[in-house]
Amino acid sequence: MNIEINKTEERVNVVMNGELDTLAAEMAEPQVKEIEAAATLPITIDCTALDYISSSGLRLLLRIRKAANQYGNKVTLIGVNANIMEVLSITHFNKMFEIL
Repeated sequence: MNIEINKTEERVNVVMNGELDTLAAEMAEPQVKEIEAAATLPITIDCTALDYISSSGLRLLLRIRKAANQYGNKVTLIGVNANIMEVLSITHFNKMFEIL
């Protein structure tokens, strides 16, 4: 799992690559804290190269969403493939995030 974070003056862009399973979620803690700290801006998460997401990965998305909501900002997911969309739909996460 690899997470890239790019901040601009208007937005935080996050790219997730690989599998966001329990181990990857634990290892991504520093990046998630960085994203939470930058939640004063809207956040876009590019899921184009995200192959799998576990419940631990969903928890990370919730943390990011909660941080953004504190500042009245949205988290937008882009490039969501069919497998990830199925997980988001089953868990109703598709209703918590803007998905493009």
